[in-house]
Amino acid sequence: MGSRPSFDSVTYYDRLAADLAPRYDAVTFDLVHPNLAQHLPTDGRVLDIGAGSGRDARGLAARGLQVTAVEPSTAFRRLGAAHSVRGITWIDDRLPKLARFGKVPPFDFILCSAVLMVLDDSDFRDSFQTMARLLAEHGRLAVDIRDPMSSEPIGVFHAHSDAQILEAAAAAGLACIDYSERNDALGRPEYRWRSYVFADTTR
Repeated sequence: MGSRPSFDSVTYYDRLAADLAPRYDAVTFDLVHPNLAQHLPTDGRVLDIGAGSGRDARGLAARGLQVTAVEPSTAFRRLGAAHSVRGITWIDDRLPKLARFGKVPPFDFILCSAVLMVLDDSDFRDSFQTMARLLAEHGRLAVDIRDPMSSEPIGVFHAHSDAQILEAAAAAGLACIDYSERNDALGRPEYRWRSYVFADTTR
C-alpha cells in the first residue's frame, strides 16, 4: 500500500477551494449550525475563524452582526470575498496565534468551525488561549470538529478527543455550556460532527 501525500492544510485547501466552495455554499448557516441560534448575540462583533467560502460569515452578517472572516487559504479567501456582503471584513491569518489580532476590541461571538482538526497537538492549547483572549466577557465560542477520514492526507487532519478539547478549553478559562453531535449537513455519511459552545469562566 502506498503512502498518502503529506502537505499543510493551507496548500490542501488552496488546491480544493474551487471545488469545495459551491458545495459549502449549497447549504445554509442555520442548517449547518442548528444549535447556535440561541447563543448568537443580537448585535455586535463576530469572529469567523477559518471562514472558507464565506457561507457562515454571510449567514452571520445577515443577522446584522459585524463579521471578521479569517481565512489563510488565498484561493478560499478570494472566492469568499468575491461573494461577500456588507458587514464582512476579510483577513489573512490563522491559528494558533492570529498574529494580526494583537490589540483589537473583544468579540461577542467566535465561530471556529472545521478548523481544529487541521491543528496538531503542539498548536492546540495555544489556539484556545488565543480564542479566549479575543472573546468578550459575555461572549461565546462555538467549536465544530470531526475526526479525520482514512482517505485524507497525512499531516493535514488530526484527531482530538473530547477530553483533549475540554482540557485545552479549561486551561484557557473556558467552560463548555452546550454540546451536541450531528450528521453532516452536506450529506457525507462518514462525517460525524461534534459541536461545543464555551463561555468565559474567569471574568
